[in-house]
Amino acid sequence: MSDRVALRMTGVGKMYRVFPSRLHGFLEVFGVSRLVPWWLPKAPEFWAVRGLNLELKAGSRLGVIGRNGAGKSTLLKLITGNLPSTEGDIEVNGQVQALLEAGAGFHPEFTGYENIAASLGYQGLNAAETKAAIADIEEFTELGSFLAQPFKTYSSGMQARLAFATATVVKPDLLIIDEILGAGDAYFVAKSNERMRELVSQRGASVLLVSHAMDQVVRYCDECIWLERGRLVMRGPSLHVVKAYEEFIHGLEDRRLRAKNRKRESDGYDAARIEDYGDAVVLAFELEGEFGSRLDVCEVTLLRDGRIEEQLKLGETQDASPSHMAFVSLGDGTWSAPHEGEGRVWRSLSIDGRENPRPSGQVVIRSYLLPEGSEYSCEIVYRASGGARSVLSIWRNGQLHERQRSLPTLSGWQEWRLPLFQAESTDGGISGAVLSTKSKPGRLAVTRWPGEGSLFVQDVALVSGGVERAVLEAGAELTLRLRYRAKRGGKFAVIFAAVLFRVDGVCVSQNISELKTIELETDEVRQAELRFPRLDLGNGRYVFSVSLHKRLDPDLLVETERYDLVDRSYEFEVVGNPTLRMAIVHVPAEWAS
Repeated sequence: MSDRVALRMTGVGKMYRVFPSRLHGFLEVFGVSRLVPWWLPKAPEFWAVRGLNLELKAGSRLGVIGRNGAGKSTLLKLITGNLPSTEGDIEVNGQVQALLEAGAGFHPEFTGYENIAASLGYQGLNAAETKAAIADIEEFTELGSFLAQPFKTYSSGMQARLAFATATVVKPDLLIIDEILGAGDAYFVAKSNERMRELVSQRGASVLLVSHAMDQVVRYCDECIWLERGRLVMRGPSLHVVKAYEEFIHGLEDRRLRAKNRKRESDGYDAARIEDYGDAVVLAFELEGEFGSRLDVCEVTLLRDGRIEEQLKLGETQDASPSHMAFVSLGDGTWSAPHEGEGRVWRSLSIDGRENPRPSGQVVIRSYLLPEGSEYSCEIVYRASGGARSVLSIWRNGQLHERQRSLPTLSGWQEWRLPLFQAESTDGGISGAVLSTKSKPGRLAVTRWPGEGSLFVQDVALVSGGVERAVLEAGAELTLRLRYRAKRGGKFAVIFAAVLFRVDGVCVSQNISELKTIELETDEVRQAELRFPRLDLGNGRYVFSVSLHKRLDPDLLVETERYDLVDRSYEFEVVGNPTLRMAIVHVPAEWAS
């Protein structure tokens, strides 16, 4: 690797102004806002990326990963010059080729040859160089007679081949690839990998690869960066960063799947909206005081049992993006633009004596589900000045919970924690700050099959390592914990059953207990557990059906009477298997020769 710098970014940021209509944006472009400032509304600032510092040495291969909306595409467009930066400096040394989209820059009506000629001519190749380049492209793409056909007739894989070959035939100093390798087959990917190695080793070219395919990033790239909410979270060896990112993603997916399983059991959620956010908490800040009074809010954190459930740093990049679970609402308040100083960022509400004598602003925190049996609180980092009286109202799912609670006023930055939500706990008592999603049988007719009904499945939890989980590492232990309730008292003959399916409907296993006689009081709740010492399943999504039977032949699976059955409603995901292990179930065996 050379000491020459191919790319250097220093304090780079890209900001957009969010106008309420196209007309307001049009008037802003032509400077009308300076002539009639009293008529045009204030346009909030949205930072897609900010504070990016990045250096890429010549001959290095850097992966870029992150969720949709994290700022990856904006980063690439800033590097290629397709977007001007709002702040900071970008230094690019050498020729840049960017493959941001298969077929980008190619005319659909032109043939492959015509598109190649136009692209090479644009890059300044003379006739001899163009002839040699076309021969190289013909050999690499192996498209044969298709090169004489219109580009619009190509498949996505063929378009990717031609775009990649045309971009790399001139040996760029910096090659930028955005997901295009995902359009090719394994043969094309292998050839592309070899060409990139040649570019790096022979020409000293640098490669910037954006991909959601983590195996590609680890295979192709020496280093990797992880973007989240427009900020660079981590940089390091590709495997190290990818593992940290996947742990983060699996944590999010685990929360979503666990919430999905709980919502299936609850009477408070529509089955048609089972994938949506289930709960929303709105913190509404208001400021009262004299001219010059101000409230600065730095952080808002929702805590569950003392641990962070969601956290928002006001003033950070993308803090106002509703695509995230926690965000600042700029459409119906008077939040200031972001401020920075003292090692913090924040937004302010201030009384400036002009338009709004009582400024206000909201912070929204969404969740897939705030389940019962946990204690919730809210922690706020803020600073009040100028004799301001700051009040906070809290709403949950459109219902007012706390009305105008005064924030303590002390000098400097403060951390204040407020308990939330007095609600019924799982045992029917009151347990401080608890939310309830109390289950009722029969609510979800789409998933619960009718039965005799004396016993019914109340809820099911998937537990691993003593913690409820919905994303599990291959080989981990798993316990299916089933709670059931009696509608009437008496002695019951019970057979417990759990059937595991892959999400596409393939049956993986059936686990049926022996016949048990159990005596229960009316409304008494009991628990049964099915333990898997080792989860030898392939990567993918799985789902359990659980049922309670009165009589059942375990060998012939002939059922005479059923108490209750919840069909394919408890979902989880298995991750962490080696790439070559594609089977549903891994059966331990040994080779001998």
